[in-house]
Amino acid sequence: MKNVARYIIFSLVLLVGMQTLDAQGKNISKGDKLYKKGEYYLALMSYNKAKEEGENISKAVTTKIANCYFQLNDIDNAFVSFNEVEDELKGQDLLTYAKTLHKTVGGYEMALAVYERAKSEAVGVNVEEINDLIESCKWALEHNQVNQNVRVIPSAVYTGGQSFGTVYYKDGVVYSSAPQDNGSSKVDKTGKVFLDLYYSDLVNDEIQNGHLLSEKLQFQYHIGAISFTSDYSIMYFTLSVRVKNDTRLKIFEVKHDGDDWGKSVELPFNSDEYDCAMPAVSPDDKFLYFVSNKKGGEGGKDIYRVERLRGGKYGAMRNIGPAINTFGDEQFPSFSKDNEFYFSSDGHMGYGGLDIYKAEYKDGKWTNPQNLLQPFNSSKDDFSYTINPNNPNRGFLSSNRRGANDDIFYVEILGKETPKHEAPIVKEEVTEPQVGDVIDITALPEVKPEPEIKPEPQIEPEPEVKEAPVDLSIFPSALATKIKSTFNNEMAAGVKVEILDDVTGKKVASAVSDANGNFNILIPDEFKKEGQEFELVFSKEGEYNSKRMIVNIMEIKDINDKGISMTPVFNDNVLDDISGMILYYNGNELLEESKKTLDRLATYLQSNPQIVVKLNTHSDARGSKLDNLMKTQKMGEKVEGLLQAKGVDEDSTIPRGYGERYIVNRCKRGILCSEEEQQKNKRIEVVVWKVKK
Repeated sequence: MKNVARYIIFSLVLLVGMQTLDAQGKNISKGDKLYKKGEYYLALMSYNKAKEEGENISKAVTTKIANCYFQLNDIDNAFVSFNEVEDELKGQDLLTYAKTLHKTVGGYEMALAVYERAKSEAVGVNVEEINDLIESCKWALEHNQVNQNVRVIPSAVYTGGQSFGTVYYKDGVVYSSAPQDNGSSKVDKTGKVFLDLYYSDLVNDEIQNGHLLSEKLQFQYHIGAISFTSDYSIMYFTLSVRVKNDTRLKIFEVKHDGDDWGKSVELPFNSDEYDCAMPAVSPDDKFLYFVSNKKGGEGGKDIYRVERLRGGKYGAMRNIGPAINTFGDEQFPSFSKDNEFYFSSDGHMGYGGLDIYKAEYKDGKWTNPQNLLQPFNSSKDDFSYTINPNNPNRGFLSSNRRGANDDIFYVEILGKETPKHEAPIVKEEVTEPQVGDVIDITALPEVKPEPEIKPEPQIEPEPEVKEAPVDLSIFPSALATKIKSTFNNEMAAGVKVEILDDVTGKKVASAVSDANGNFNILIPDEFKKEGQEFELVFSKEGEYNSKRMIVNIMEIKDINDKGISMTPVFNDNVLDDISGMILYYNGNELLEESKKTLDRLATYLQSNPQIVVKLNTHSDARGSKLDNLMKTQKMGEKVEGLLQAKGVDEDSTIPRGYGERYIVNRCKRGILCSEEEQQKNKRIEVVVWKVKK
């Protein structure tokens, strides 16, 4: 009887204990799940609710709370939370704490000590990055003077705590803002209300009350970071777009019809795989600069540019180089009227967060970035510097130096006379056109005829000098080459080829490629002249994506030598299920989740025997490069064997080992990374190679 009573008491105690544990931990458990997904704002709300309801906040949870504040750019609260658990911090958490100190007013000395501590432990951190940050702290201590001839004053403009910058537009400015009376509960993942574009008049350089720029430019998510062409007829803007289960930043173009802004058009270099944002048109309208986190850059976010071409087309997306782009983030490119180039970065020597820099254009490249120093910059984020086109001594910048929110600040430069004459625009050198590039002939200077000079009546006119006949042999006689498929290098038969005069649009000649992909089109003599531009059109409906290019007549020879490649049109319904499949492995075994993916791939290839895929196998950057190359080839062949064992035809797969050539994150050779980071590189990418007929 005594044992039964003891059992009942023990059960009751255990039940009460479990209920208490559940009550204390439910909000923390929810917060941990959100934190793992990168939903820092929602995770922070759960952790704060846990505090309110008396749940036990461990040091590990406090560290996560600190990281949440840091990710949300609330540096002051991040410092408070990190400070509670300073002695317990290790690895990446310790480095983040050092970065917090670096962005805290007067925190450079403390940051130096914590950076050194993080470097000495060297667990899960990038030592090279820490060394750069240490040098940046030392630089900030040496450059602590404030330029008294520059005033940076907060404006009263409401921006909903998020300033995507201010751009001059006609008699006023355009900026991003959330409506003050917005009662919507819909917010982004940082807890901010979604923003629209607003316009305000300027009176004596003071921003007046604003109103929506256009009702046609209201969207479901954020819109901001804009730029105009020099005549204000075209605006480029950044829009947050929903992609699958995520969002991407993309750049759109919209034209003004005289009354209002028209239909927005997405730019062709956007991608669902990376962001494109913060456009800036060069003063001569030739180039569009922007920010992207596309793989293969110098760091997190880099500045790129494309050439603006005729007919709404754009040249190739080009990184502006390591002199400007760093391991960190480069953002918010902008130009003055006189082609001075400004941008913000947290990777160059600076005061902590994003600082504003000015670069030089030399030998065809932007180089030698110079920190604008204080008060342009602070220990917090300073960005989106824009200069008044009518008065270079006035402008605006954006900063969170007053707290967690981004505000718009006035900039006034004192003791500097406004120039009486406009400085000439320093035009960028245009890179030599490549075969396949579209050339903008409208941007070339217009050749104006000399005014006719009538001879005096008493003077006999000079005898007419006949021009020497043009030697037509210097021009190519024909467009004659071979067309191939980009996927399997097979000859593309039945492709229609048209040559059009690019100025008049008149068809010059046409042909169709034969069974071997060859074609030969003679160029009439009347089109053999200097400066002649052609539009070449290649098409075969249903089988290949059309291809168009504008070329100079003297580039025809290069095209004849190199040939034309065309991309086949695949049935999206057939390929969508397979595209983007990635199999992860460790050692020589697939991870459990990837084994399930392999089963889906096998079923798919059995049902679609016309599909041929490549198994592109990659490794991390540890060990011997040669060993990594051989191991990845063997792993690819092993997976091919597993697929064949499941009934997949041997001709449906092509294993290719690439070793450590294509690392997807920062974990390059010599950089210390965690196992979780290294695992992301040990992968097999499934790529559709061709569709068998």
